[in-house]
Amino acid sequence: MVTKHFTCAETATLIRQSLAEAFKGVKFSVRSRTYSGGASIYVSWTDGPNAAQVEAITGGFKAAYFDSLIDYQGSIYHMMDGQQVCFGADHIAMVRQHSDAAIQCAIDRVYRRYKGNFTENGLIAPTVDQFRSGEFYRVQPSGLHWDGASSVQTMIHAVLAKQSDRLKVTQSTIALRKFVTHDDGYSRAHGEGFCAVRAIGPVGIVDTD
Repeated sequence: MVTKHFTCAETATLIRQSLAEAFKGVKFSVRSRTYSGGASIYVSWTDGPNAAQVEAITGGFKAAYFDSLIDYQGSIYHMMDGQQVCFGADHIAMVRQHSDAAIQCAIDRVYRRYKGNFTENGLIAPTVDQFRSGEFYRVQPSGLHWDGASSVQTMIHAVLAKQSDRLKVTQSTIALRKFVTHDDGYSRAHGEGFCAVRAIGPVGIVDTD
């Protein structure tokens, strides 16, 4: 069977179309970049769906995986419209920006939940400007369990990461046309045991079971 090869730019176009179908009304920036070591696609947007929801669409277009245990990049293979295909991006990076309104919503949720702890420590709710400047990275109100890396700032970040404007992702007809068939198997034989079929699935949805 002849394999159809998509360039990085062509893969970016498929991702852009899939995101437009899945998240109507949300403006995404999808840029492609090729370099000597491979090719990457960069997806950015403001508010709207969270990163996990977007990755459910974009993840299925990755042509490679990385096994950090053995410092190895392997290949992922797909079928699309009954034909074996090779997508053109080794990596797909996502950056979600947050509006002041979204940040304020996350701050309010954290403050409401831990208002007693804030009050006991003489603290008021952070402002959006304080969050953006990182002032609360070292603030750890007593009465809560903290590790060395957590803080009020990271609590707000965690809420922002889960925040979304929708409960369910609309299926993309383009994304449904392709599925992962297999990977090169090297990670399972010599590394941490990555399996593209289980990790990505038929529509790009990450399996966390």
